[in-house]
Amino acid sequence: MNEHDALIEQLCRKAHPVRRPAAPWLRAAGWMLVALPCGYLASLLMPRGHPDWFEPGAFWAGLWILASFCLGGLATATAFALGIAGRRITHWRWLGAFTLAWLLIGLIGVTGSADPVGHLGDGKYCYTFMMVAGAPMSVVMVAALRRTRSLHPARSLGVAGLGIAAMSQILLGLCHPVAGELVDLTMHLAAAITLVAVTVIGGRPWVRI
Repeated sequence: MNEHDALIEQLCRKAHPVRRPAAPWLRAAGWMLVALPCGYLASLLMPRGHPDWFEPGAFWAGLWILASFCLGGLATATAFALGIAGRRITHWRWLGAFTLAWLLIGLIGVTGSADPVGHLGDGKYCYTFMMVAGAPMSVVMVAALRRTRSLHPARSLGVAGLGIAAMSQILLGLCHPVAGELVDLTMHLAAAITLVAVTVIGGRPWVRI
């Protein structure tokens, strides 16, 4: 009995108060403040262009960047919320709506292009750019999610990967021609899928409980 009492006393001395994590939206905002500069610095490794915002289709290109920002912020906040045990996520429909809006805006930008289809190999630069910019953001995300872990690591990391892809799209949109092409858009989607897969596979051992 005395040994049990000594053990309890020893554990009490070593125990520290549990620090409650910030709200998911605040954590998402903090992540964006760190991850976006990291992605931008990584993207400097790629050759960069400058879009002409006076060309036809510039409105849709700018709207696509705005939609990417909204989608990235919502997806990131959702990923952090999924890490809270017992937290009920009520905005799945909003996340789906923003994802659909992001895709529709990209398609509308393609239809207004002088060459809507494009040529095979046109999107290689875009794919590489999104992967280079998204890699450090994925590392920062896994480090942030590791703090609270998650009962559903694949789901949390999958939604986080969607946010990373959206943020990479923002950086790409700032040095990408405003005219869209279907082949180019396909490579954007391929890069987004790859970022989601890499984030889930690479981050799962670090995030799961």
